Amino acid sequence: MDDFLLPAENVRFSSKDSIAEYAEKRYRVLVTDKRLILYAQRGMLMKSDDIISERLDSLHGLKYFERGTIFRSAVVSVQGTVKFDIKGSPSHLKPLYHSLQAVIK
Repeated sequence: MDDFLLPAENVRFSSKDSIAEYAEKRYRVLVTDKRLILYAQRGMLMKSDDIISERLDSLHGLKYFERGTIFRSAVVSVQGTVKFDIKGSPSHLKPLYHSLQAVIK
């Protein structure tokens, strides 16, 4: 992951596992002081990197909500240059939401 960080970019939040689902794919999530990064490594034999990056200064909307009664799921909706939803379990996405709240101005 360090290969994809910009010089002097500091990580504020990092998931150890693929906690988020976006476009029907699972991703690890990183929040730095400059960007929101979704990262996954695809392929069994020939590994390739799958990265989605959005600058934090382009984000202007952030929303968190949970649904379900027995099987709870959460969604963090991010509005930037495009709108996208990150889906996952509430125990994983709530810390992500709080980290994003702290760095988005």
